[in-house]
Amino acid sequence: MIKKLFAKLYFQLIGRTATQSNGVKLHYLLQKDSTSRDLFVIFSAFPRAGMSSAYNYVNTLKEVSGNKLFILDNFGHQKRGVYYLCEQGNFQIRDAVEELITTTAQKMKATQTTYIGSSKGGYAALYFGFRMRATNIISGAPQYFLSTYLQSEPERMPTLKAMLGKFTETKLHQLDTMLKETITITNAPNVYLHYSNQEHTYKSHIEPLLVQLTMEKVKTEQDIKKYTSHADVRGHFPPYLLQTIAKIRGEAS
Repeated sequence: MIKKLFAKLYFQLIGRTATQSNGVKLHYLLQKDSTSRDLFVIFSAFPRAGMSSAYNYVNTLKEVSGNKLFILDNFGHQKRGVYYLCEQGNFQIRDAVEELITTTAQKMKATQTTYIGSSKGGYAALYFGFRMRATNIISGAPQYFLSTYLQSEPERMPTLKAMLGKFTETKLHQLDTMLKETITITNAPNVYLHYSNQEHTYKSHIEPLLVQLTMEKVKTEQDIKKYTSHADVRGHFPPYLLQTIAKIRGEAS
């Protein structure tokens, strides 16, 4: 625990802060590689209970060449995150994230973009990846219906309230269908999807996501495991992430 706390403080110290054109301040970590035109955009999952948002997979990707943009989702209740989307029903956070990714990709002269994340970060990787026409998406155990997921357990309700403010059926429906309405075959990314068919979000989130990806004929490769706790994705996703990057680059043995 102490080691992780020091690591978090270190990444906060070396991270950057940039105010986007709409006034939203974003915290991020940019690792440049002048020899590469690859850009990896990494989104964070929810932190453990009592913790604020942290960068994910920095150590996992430390030996991977390429430009890496880790974006912090330190908004909402206890700064635990809002899926990089909205506070009080205002989607300026989403717009700011897209602006940061766009300007970074332009500066890096990126020719291949790969969006990465698990759970909350997995949703963000899919959502922004389709919206911004990423080359690849590597997503682990993502949610699909956001308001349904956040309403399913009491401890998640403060996040939903931070995102939407006052609840209305229209707002809840909008949040639930945002990913569904974003996924399209028009210039669709290659999707690499890791999940377990034995944990509680499989039936309610992964299955309907797979149905849509199949219907839309989106090129999707699946990595299916058997763990029973959603939290176990944090142990299974890192090796899959590295294997998939190697496969994308033609480095896999």
